[in-house]
Amino acid sequence: MNPLDLESREKWEAILKRFAGDAKMTACLTDDTGKQLICAADRYPLCAAVRESPDALMSICSQTNTAMLAVLKKTLQPEIDVCDAGLIRVVVPIVREGKLVGQVTACGLASEDEELNSFLISKEAAITEDKVLELAEATPFGFEEELGKLCARLFQELNRVDG
Repeated sequence: MNPLDLESREKWEAILKRFAGDAKMTACLTDDTGKQLICAADRYPLCAAVRESPDALMSICSQTNTAMLAVLKKTLQPEIDVCDAGLIRVVVPIVREGKLVGQVTACGLASEDEELNSFLISKEAAITEDKVLELAEATPFGFEEELGKLCARLFQELNRVDG
């Protein structure tokens, strides 16, 4: 079973679009292995540059995805973390009968608590640190307290038990 078995693609697109707008990040729906099924909203320039580089995607995004998915499978609770690049990433599990079916993820905001790792991004994405800093200027800051509330609300919505 995956999330597309639970709701129509159109319904998921509406959920993702709303969550992306509220969180001010790109939101994606994945299955229980982390495979992306649908995404909503454009990425900020810095996040887009990281994701456009296969090396950066593997060393920054994939490592964070894997680590957060492992935690999610154990806790079945929303998680907020910061990737190695210093950008915020959130995950909200979709749970049925005590098992992870999928997740809604969102990422790309700068962290108020962590510094941007411009050296790592430069090295992995093969762009200059000056370019990294220029791209970062368009990246707004996220606040974990606000994001935590949004994730809790989405978690309740996605995991509501009918009946």
